[in-house]
Amino acid sequence: MTPECPLRCRYCYNVWKAPGAAPADPAPLDVRAVAEAVAGARPSTVTLTGGEPLLVEDLPHLAAFLSSRGILTGVATSGLLLDRRKAEDLVRSGVRRFEIHLPAADPEAYRRSAGVDGFTRAKAAMLAVVASGAGLTVSHVMTGGNRGEVSGVIELAFALGAAAVALNRFVPGGEGLRHAEELTPTPEELPRILSEAGEAARRFPVPVHVTIPVEDCLLPHDRHPGLNFTGCRCGREKWAVDPRGGLRTCEQNPEVLGSLLDRSFADLADLPAARRFRGAVRFPACEGCSAFPDCGGGCRIAHSGTAASPPATREGMVSSPGLQTRQSRPTDTTPPARER
Repeated sequence: MTPECPLRCRYCYNVWKAPGAAPADPAPLDVRAVAEAVAGARPSTVTLTGGEPLLVEDLPHLAAFLSSRGILTGVATSGLLLDRRKAEDLVRSGVRRFEIHLPAADPEAYRRSAGVDGFTRAKAAMLAVVASGAGLTVSHVMTGGNRGEVSGVIELAFALGAAAVALNRFVPGGEGLRHAEELTPTPEELPRILSEAGEAARRFPVPVHVTIPVEDCLLPHDRHPGLNFTGCRCGREKWAVDPRGGLRTCEQNPEVLGSLLDRSFADLADLPAARRFRGAVRFPACEGCSAFPDCGGGCRIAHSGTAASPPATREGMVSSPGLQTRQSRPTDTTPPARER
């Protein structure tokens, strides 16, 4: 809804923060017209996000409009501008769920990751959401720079009454491209982070979802009980729409298919670029794999290089999708043997 945000996260994936990207236009043509176009596509859910959507004055009216059309409406926010009064106002407007980003579970680690002192405000926002009666999902980005934080995030989410935790593995894009070498988990780090998360999920019973997929053949899901792995839904069940109506297959995909103000969702979703995105898989054998329904071939942005502006791979940083090692070696195009 807006590119403006109070956080300064080094791993931010928003495409307008990529090196050399054109500045995002903060002024939409007509937010209500875009909302009507989105509602015309008959989605079951819409999440209002940014940047920071709480900076948009029309947010309660947009939420009320979408809710009136029978759409489950949510807000994804840093929480830094959300107090109990605002949470209750948004709930009265029809918002039924909030997603609050939590980079870390203590103030100093939060500041290192987000670039601002926001931990206390984010924690207060979570309490405000729970008190309002809305559902709360706590989101966290797993990076090579915040390993050791995931357990505390899950524990705090449970303690504050969150309905779920969403773990997003870092995929270089936007501002994250400037810090990819430091922040991208290595093939050894990501399994350790997920093991820590799985152990925390068993101790603190809150559903924990790994929401940016990784292929089961590269990181066997059954080694991490307690975590819910999902496949890529982008370009199928999930789409991104900017404030000017531009439709993209994924939040991290800079390619705009066209505007919903000019063409129907059905037309844009059937364009060759959208079909290519849906059909992209890491390995030729993916679609015949028994795990494909669960992992969906992994994150298309991570293995396509779409989010990582050229060159897509860098010398010394070539490896499996979204996992990087600091040893230069050829890219393997054959899926590893799966251990079942």
